[in-house]
Amino acid sequence: MVREVVRQQNLPLEIHLVSDGAAAIDFIERSDKEETAPAPDLLLLDLNLPKMEGFEVLQRVRESPRSRNIPVLIITSSDSPADRDNAQRRGAYYFKKPPSYESFLKLGDVLKEILREHGMWEGQ
Repeated sequence: MVREVVRQQNLPLEIHLVSDGAAAIDFIERSDKEETAPAPDLLLLDLNLPKMEGFEVLQRVRESPRSRNIPVLIITSSDSPADRDNAQRRGAYYFKKPPSYESFLKLGDVLKEILREHGMWEGQ
C-alpha cells in the first residue's frame, strides 16, 4: 500500500523493502560500511516487526553514522501514548494505520509534509 501511495502522489522516493527488523539493521549497517551501498533518506518503520522490534531498529538507525539524522516515520496500528512518546523522544514521526484503504491514502499528505520539512520535495 505504501508503494501505491508513493505512486499516486508522484513522490520522489525509491523504495527499498526489507522483510524484518534484522534485515533493516543489515541494510543500515551495509550503508555505513560501504560507501556505494544505498542509504535511506527517509525510513518508514513498523513497530511490530519479526526478529527485532521497531524501536530497537530506530535506536540502531539513530546510532548510524550515515543514517542517524534521516527522518523516520513510524507506521503502526498502535495508538499507545507510550509508543507515541517513545517515537517523539527518538525524533520520529508517527502515523497510526487507519482501518480503511481510503484513509490509509492520507499517508501521502504526511509523507509530503515530511519531505518538505526536510528539503527533499517542493511539490504541491
